[in-house]
Amino acid sequence: MSINKKYNLKKFIYIICICVIQFTIIPNIFSQERGHSNTLAKGQFASGLKLGISTSQIYGDNFGGYNKVGASGGAFVTTRLNEKLKFQLELNYSNRGSRDPAKPNKGKFDSYKISTHYLDVPLLLKFWVWKFEFEAGLNNGIFLGHTELDEIGRIPKDQKQFSFTRYELAANAGINIELKNNWFFNTRFHYSILPVSRGGLTFIQGYGLAGGLFNNSILFSINRIFNQK
Repeated sequence: MSINKKYNLKKFIYIICICVIQFTIIPNIFSQERGHSNTLAKGQFASGLKLGISTSQIYGDNFGGYNKVGASGGAFVTTRLNEKLKFQLELNYSNRGSRDPAKPNKGKFDSYKISTHYLDVPLLLKFWVWKFEFEAGLNNGIFLGHTELDEIGRIPKDQKQFSFTRYELAANAGINIELKNNWFFNTRFHYSILPVSRGGLTFIQGYGLAGGLFNNSILFSINRIFNQK
């Protein structure tokens, strides 16, 4: 299982490379039908707010499935780099984690939930293809704290099973769909590049570091863009 986690990191680095290639190739292959936000001229800035939910899991905690639902939201600023690319800086709160629910109908009565709190600073490149705006980039996450609960209630601080690093480096990739002028629906994938916990990390001779925990979540949000300046 530890080796699979190492392959997982390599896989996401590969995805980032593909995203970089897309930024230079795809805009030249497809004609762009530009949405309202593409009226932003080079040198102009547009701000906005976003509010949504996420469904997440922690890869490596032995709890499978996107069973943890949390809130997310924040603010962003967008500017145009050239005719094809925009850059977006965000400041968000995000509730991630994982959940192993009880299943009484299957004879499973115990449960466990990990709820983590992060301040996220995504750095994204964005471009239009037809009626969709694609985005990809890196996310800098600052860990604020976490709680753990079982079927009885909250786990005391000195009995928690998991610990997390203060900083999380993750990759983000998503798509925006324009609902009407200044309103967008966004779906975004979030995946840790580096382990968010050093617990379980081991060194395998001739292979490198393996193990650790990785945040893995899908975010859905409604975005509101304000007047450009």
